[in-house]
Amino acid sequence: MKYFLILIFFLPNFVVADYGIQIKTNGKYKEEYHYDYGTNRVVYINNITNTPKLLGKTSFESENKDENNVESDKIPLDKTKLESEFKFGCIPDKSEKKSKNVEFLQHRTTKDYFFKVILSIKGCATKMVGINIYRKRDGSLLQTIDDFDGYAFMSIDTIKQGYHLYNDYLFGSKEDDQSINTDDYNFDGDNNEFYISQTTDDVVDIPIIDRYYAFNKKKGKFVYLNLEGRYITFDENKKQATKRKFCSIKDNGAVIVTETHQYDVNKNHFTLINSLCQYKKFDDKSNDEFSRQCTQKEENYCNNENELDKDYLNF
Repeated sequence: MKYFLILIFFLPNFVVADYGIQIKTNGKYKEEYHYDYGTNRVVYINNITNTPKLLGKTSFESENKDENNVESDKIPLDKTKLESEFKFGCIPDKSEKKSKNVEFLQHRTTKDYFFKVILSIKGCATKMVGINIYRKRDGSLLQTIDDFDGYAFMSIDTIKQGYHLYNDYLFGSKEDDQSINTDDYNFDGDNNEFYISQTTDDVVDIPIIDRYYAFNKKKGKFVYLNLEGRYITFDENKKQATKRKFCSIKDNGAVIVTETHQYDVNKNHFTLINSLCQYKKFDDKSNDEFSRQCTQKEENYCNNENELDKDYLNF
């Protein structure tokens, strides 16, 4: 068995596919299947409804379908023919000399739009270089976003929505605070918002930084809301975003910088209006929590720390 594995490893054009894309057609109709082989998930779309659906890999049935919900919009498989197929993965094909751009469908959508991320692929290297935003009503392209260096391709979950539950878990939000949290990032009553994330290879903690976008009705396109961070919630009543930066320190405590950003409807972006720094120490023995205002050194440390860095503050 050992020799067999070595032989496979050194085959020059052997490619282990992590992802795949199939396009099937039937006259003017088109189906697309975007595979994540690592998680056995498939996202399906056709040009009738232009609405992505999450399917089971082998059954091609909707994972969130109930007994009374039949996929009447799906073209029968026996009436379509394979038009194209492309697979890409983690072991490079050395015969591939040039990079190739492909679109990879996303599971999450907004009320009116769906998304495909643009990937530049060369051998083993896969880099997200753009996001194409399409109209659900007719499948036409609305716009392309390409100004997000450092943000990662995360399969069918690159486009995200909502706010993170880990924010409540870490900072202990009260129940009455839950009612003011909203997924409407620009507070216009129109559910057309999304965010993308950065990640690191820290599997245990999965550090994340998010970047937020919303559809601007006056401009007729999605705009970046100049808001990035790891722990952000939105207050619909005050039209504010609260951003927290959590900086662990070695004495079983943490420095927490809380920023309040006010949304400007006319300028379509957030402006910092307040910043508060607290030092918190947790006592494992008594389950007590001690809190005070930060020293200048603690505040400077947390403001300057990379949020994905796990280094401790040394006094």
